[in-house]
Amino acid sequence: MKRLAFFDLDDTLVDRQSGFRECVHSFAADLDLGDEVEQWLLETMRERACLRDFEQFDRLFGVRVPIDELWARYCEGMAAAVSCAPEVLAGLGALRDSGWRVAVVTNGPGDIQRAKLSRTGIGERVDVLCISEEVGLRKPDPGIFARAAELCGVELSRDGWMVGDNPVNDIGGARAVGLRTIWISHTPSGETAADHVVPDARGALDILLSLPTAGGR
Repeated sequence: MKRLAFFDLDDTLVDRQSGFRECVHSFAADLDLGDEVEQWLLETMRERACLRDFEQFDRLFGVRVPIDELWARYCEGMAAAVSCAPEVLAGLGALRDSGWRVAVVTNGPGDIQRAKLSRTGIGERVDVLCISEEVGLRKPDPGIFARAAELCGVELSRDGWMVGDNPVNDIGGARAVGLRTIWISHTPSGETAADHVVPDARGALDILLSLPTAGGR
């Protein structure tokens, strides 16, 4: 049976925070919004963004642009503002080639997450995209990991791994269903329940690629 490798997207495979700041700055400049409005956007959508944020944005600031167009502009801007390092893209491909089933398991709206996955090339290098809005489950709900495994055609087991930066959504959620975990820690921190701690996705891929395939153990 093939082994499973799940990857979070934002701030794991791509640098969402840096891209987000760049995107919002350009978005505000294009619409000739002031600093106060730009700061509102940064604060409101810092953790995540969705269409409802732009409905609230329209109520508060009354920009003369349809809400759907505002959201489409933002999705396009975010997709353009993030990138995936070439060595990470290569590592994802190598993991698949070595016999793993690889999935992105991410919280967020389908349109913006798929735009990022397409623009960065990640979508072409994984087997499955499991996006919370599309499956009706959000990390750390155990159901989203089970659904991702189902989409991959592989049962959840101790041979499966989750890689992510969020200690609750990614590490805690995955451990609750028996997956092993690699925590992407961007800053030094205290103890963690993860099996491994690395600074970036390249480090996580190095660990996974060093493991024997399921049939080789």
